[in-house]
Amino acid sequence: MKSTRKLSLCGTLALAGCWTSAQHGELIDQRLAALEADDQDQRKQIQELQTQLQAQLPKMDAKLAELDEALGRLNSATHRSGADVAVRLDELQGQMQQLRGMMDETQHRLDQLQSVTQSSVQEADRKLAAALGPTALADATAKEKAQKIAVADRSGLFAQAFKLYSSGVPADVDVARELFVEYLRRYPSDPQAGEAQYYLADCFLQAKRYKEAALAFQKVPDQFPKSPKVCEARYKLGLCFMGLKLREDARAAFEETLKGCSGKAGLAKEVKARLAELGKVDKARKPASH
Repeated sequence: MKSTRKLSLCGTLALAGCWTSAQHGELIDQRLAALEADDQDQRKQIQELQTQLQAQLPKMDAKLAELDEALGRLNSATHRSGADVAVRLDELQGQMQQLRGMMDETQHRLDQLQSVTQSSVQEADRKLAAALGPTALADATAKEKAQKIAVADRSGLFAQAFKLYSSGVPADVDVARELFVEYLRRYPSDPQAGEAQYYLADCFLQAKRYKEAALAFQKVPDQFPKSPKVCEARYKLGLCFMGLKLREDARAAFEETLKGCSGKAGLAKEVKARLAELGKVDKARKPASH
């Protein structure tokens, strides 16, 4: 029964998303193809230069080893005069210093290329997102910011995401969503993973992105059945269906919440209020009998 409901959820949401016209889709495809071609050319040029620089490093390493060996031989050559040895040592040490400078410069250029490559990828992502519309662009911007500010430790990352989520500022909530995504990527089996999934879904709900929110909320009971957020996730799944104008699915979600979460009085009160709201809508829609 549960698997049937899940399939129904996915199918219903898929139908709800089929609004893009064929003409609009073709235009997007053309714009994306042009951006992708430009991005591939740029990445190819950077990759070629990077390959050339990387090929120089082993040669420099070999030359350094050769100079080190020469220095060793020179130090053990006792038959040569002290003056000759000193001159030769100075020459070799100068060559080694010059070679090390070249290696440092090459490594610096490689580091710069890596930074340029990363910037190019981010810029390409922004262009692609802009071609897909303001929502995709906002998502790309939020993801980029989240990658820059995400802290290394587990508890710190969750706290960072939750603080932005709690702000209620749309741009901050978008970043919070991406931080929760990163949290789940790093710690999928963590005890707080279910809560992270719930807050991630709620970020979508706050933005009224009901389809994405519904799919994300469904993951809480499916993947984290022991999470303390399971009941709230079921309830908010019903809210998503209401936002999508899928009243029967909303009713089923609310009834399932009442059945499985009857011990939570506050939540049960909210669910009953929503069911009553749906009942009023049904009553208003029912044709008057004569």
